[in-house]
Amino acid sequence: MKALTTDVSTTPRQAAAVRKTSLWMLVVAIFLTLWAYQFEHHGLWGTLVNYNKTPSLTLTGTRLTPNALDLVIYRPNGPDTYGSFVEKVALVNPTTHHPVAVWGPKQLAGLPSRAIHNTYYFQRITTGPWGLVVPLSAEATVTLPIPAQDAPRLQKLSHVTVVVEDVSGLKWHVSVPAGQ
Repeated sequence: MKALTTDVSTTPRQAAAVRKTSLWMLVVAIFLTLWAYQFEHHGLWGTLVNYNKTPSLTLTGTRLTPNALDLVIYRPNGPDTYGSFVEKVALVNPTTHHPVAVWGPKQLAGLPSRAIHNTYYFQRITTGPWGLVVPLSAEATVTLPIPAQDAPRLQKLSHVTVVVEDVSGLKWHVSVPAGQ
């Protein structure tokens, strides 16, 4: 039986061509990496832009019914190493800027799981010891019951401002119709 052998010998000219091609591919890869870093974050010169250093919440779709606030929370960007921690939700009178109804950390942490309707299976908004935990890319509708003592004041208003506050002090606002 003959042993199978492969001839992988290259000439010095072929080896030089491979080295030259590899070097050019390396230069192109480095150039593209640095260009993308500069283009996206201004990382080589200019002011560094980091869109992921502060959490961001979107409240589009939030609506107020006579019995509940259906708060739609979506977290499109922010640090992915930890969640956004919502510690306070308030309905504010837009003319006087006084709160009409407030849900603090205890009320948010005590929400039953059936009050949170997550859009996605893996990135889920949950309750934590200090309110709601909103991981990156999570979206859910959180149903907050309107306290009975606040319902008459809400019916007198045409619009209210929903204010969502993060544990870091960041606030997000959305105006919704009221008194329906």
